[in-house]
Amino acid sequence: MKSIKQVVVLFLIFSVSSCYLLKKQSDYYGMTVDSSKKIVFLVDVSGSMEGKAETDLEGNIIDNATNYAGNKVADKVGGVGGKIIRNQTSNQLTKLGKAKKELIPTIRGLSEDTYFTIITFENDVKMWRKNLVQATTANKNLAINFLNSLESGGGTNIHDALETAFELAGDAIKESTVLGVETIFVLSDGSPSAGKITDQQGIIDAVETWNSLEKVVINTIGLGDDKDVDFLTNLAVKNKGTYIDK
Repeated sequence: MKSIKQVVVLFLIFSVSSCYLLKKQSDYYGMTVDSSKKIVFLVDVSGSMEGKAETDLEGNIIDNATNYAGNKVADKVGGVGGKIIRNQTSNQLTKLGKAKKELIPTIRGLSEDTYFTIITFENDVKMWRKNLVQATTANKNLAINFLNSLESGGGTNIHDALETAFELAGDAIKESTVLGVETIFVLSDGSPSAGKITDQQGIIDAVETWNSLEKVVINTIGLGDDKDVDFLTNLAVKNKGTYIDK
């Protein structure tokens, strides 16, 4: 039987794996967010995001340690509490879990003069807030609670998610007035498979129409082995953005 000291050590190891909830950062997958004050984060929550995240050797060591510690603590706690700990550990190792661990510190690190919202997409598109909101401590905490509650399922409706983001940008994207949205970050692990348009070139063409004056920067992040590198790269490059491969 494990001693109390051993259980405490295991619990501390497990707790360290969740420290991202308190971490602050000024970048998102290495891309600075400080230069933009009106941001929309698009997050893929399709069924494939439930899959195990591919990672490098260092990441595997960390993940294995996290999984081991979480399971040991769960076994010691037992019952409902143990199941919650085990599930939380498992969820951290999925692609969606990895995405949360990256975005939450970014949200927490937003300066208060930034305005933002989050759009999730699977078969349907959902908005955390229907307008950009100021990055106050209260709003950031609400956004983090929303991210923590996300579950995966369904297809990959990138077109409708982008359309919703550009609706927030407003008519200013075609006029010499103040933009409602300056930067869009798109995170996805697959190819378009749901929504009004699933053809990749069709989506690129639609975005070109919406962003005809190229005012809105679109940065993209591809997760996992099944990400559509060509599509996400083209979407970023044609809209003055950067593609990040993860």
